[in-house]
Amino acid sequence: MAPDLRGISWRMATAPFIIESRRAPRDVVSFRAPLDGPSGARSTALVVDISPFGFMSRTSAALQPGDLIAVKLPVVGMCPARVVWSLGGRVGGEFITPIASEIYPRMLANAPNDKPAWNEF
Repeated sequence: MAPDLRGISWRMATAPFIIESRRAPRDVVSFRAPLDGPSGARSTALVVDISPFGFMSRTSAALQPGDLIAVKLPVVGMCPARVVWSLGGRVGGEFITPIASEIYPRMLANAPNDKPAWNEF
C-alpha cells in the first residue's frame, strides 16, 4: 500500500504561493534565537531569513501551522509570531506586529552571524 502523501503535497503546493505573496523581501541571516513554543517550552531556532513581517528558521521544535510562538530577536527582544508553515524542521512565521521600520536596520546590524554545525538543526 502506498503512503498517504496528501498532506505533504498540499504543503508543497502552497509553498510557492506563500513565497510569492510576501509583503517584503527577506534578508538572509544566520543566528540562533531562543524560541518559546505554544506550550511555553523554550527551544532554539536558527533564523535563516527575515523581514519586518516574518522569518524562516530551522528548529527541532514540533510546531504546526497556526501555533503562536515567540522568538527573541536582537534589539527587538521577544517577538510574538504565528507559524504559517512547518516542514522537515523548517518553520515559516509571521510576526503578530511587524518590526518597526526604524528598528529593523538596527536589528539586522546587531544580528550575529552564527555558523551552526551541519547536523545541529
